[in-house]
Amino acid sequence: MKKSFDKKDRLERFVRDNREDFDILEPDDALWGRIAGQLGSEPVSEQTVPLKKTTRPRSWGSLYFDWRIAAGLILAIGISYLAYLNKEFGVTRDPQVALNVPAYAREFTHYNDAIQEKRAELIRLTSDNPELYQEFSTDLDRLEKSYGNLRSELPKAPNQEALIQAMIQNLQWQIDLLNQQLTILQRIKQADKRHENKSII
Repeated sequence: MKKSFDKKDRLERFVRDNREDFDILEPDDALWGRIAGQLGSEPVSEQTVPLKKTTRPRSWGSLYFDWRIAAGLILAIGISYLAYLNKEFGVTRDPQVALNVPAYAREFTHYNDAIQEKRAELIRLTSDNPELYQEFSTDLDRLEKSYGNLRSELPKAPNQEALIQAMIQNLQWQIDLLNQQLTILQRIKQADKRHENKSII
């Protein structure tokens, strides 16, 4: 209970000590006269009432606003830099590679697109035989795991060029493996068609 009285006393003392600072925001007496005149339905002559100009010190809110502008500029610069990298070196689905070695970004994008395309074709061809897809994807998953390990070592690798070449070789192996699997699937499909044709004849 005593704490609430202490807070109230401190607040009253603060208001009393800083009364003059609060009084600069009071309206002018001429303004009150105009308001009273309009309420009494008497016509009031238009007089220009000079307003007191008050200068307010910069508050933390205005500084916060300045920080928001700075953050927006930094964001715009970052997006512009990424757009430059994209234009110069090509888009990659792996931003870590693009930022560490932007010269290889286009090559990585090419390989990743080819892998995704061939994997989609593999899924389409094995839709009627999920066990075969599972068998094929096991080998590919091993290569992808190895690629992930290489990729995680990229930022701290002392010889990034050698690591990049190993990553590219891994992507090439993935493409070769997918090509072999697709070839096997096409042969199986052709053999099935021949078998169906013989059974029809």
